[in-house]
Amino acid sequence: MRTSFNKKFILFLLVLFVMGIITGLGYFNFFNADLKSTITTSFHNFILNINEIKINNIIPHGLFISFLIIISFLVIGLPICLFYLFYNGFLVGFIIRSFTYIKGFKGFIFSLVYLLITKVIYLFFLFLLIMTLIKLSIKIIRKDNFKKEKIFILSKRSLLCFIIIFLNDLFLYFGGGKILNIFNFLIN
Repeated sequence: MRTSFNKKFILFLLVLFVMGIITGLGYFNFFNADLKSTITTSFHNFILNINEIKINNIIPHGLFISFLIIISFLVIGLPICLFYLFYNGFLVGFIIRSFTYIKGFKGFIFSLVYLLITKVIYLFFLFLLIMTLIKLSIKIIRKDNFKKEKIFILSKRSLLCFIIIFLNDLFLYFGGGKILNIFNFLIN
């Protein structure tokens, strides 16, 4: 019975993430020509400076994930965790649609490479972190099932996910642009 709940829980989170991707793909279509032109200009600047780019998500990820961990001890943490998962799916969809709009099929392939390099590890551990934080919030909300050992284990798991995300962001800061530059041929 416990395994069935975990499978449904994981499926729910995956559906939420995929809904975010679909929303991100569709959202781009509502932009006017000026906004699409601005995105195209930003993309071309990104490509021109790809070797020197520092993918710096250390502070935003660190602050927001710390915030998520802290608020997961409160009831408000549950919906914010779910929204953040949806938001990250939205970003994935938006990136794919933007790159595809600008460079066609080559842009689509480059967007997949970009996401593989910059987002896959982050999203995997963010997914684990959110699952852990939601379980932690549920344990705290249900005082009848309140076990300090379980909360301690979930807290340690959250901290481990945070550390891995931090190390990934650190790696991307120093080497992400150089790795992306290898695949620059896809969009030139």
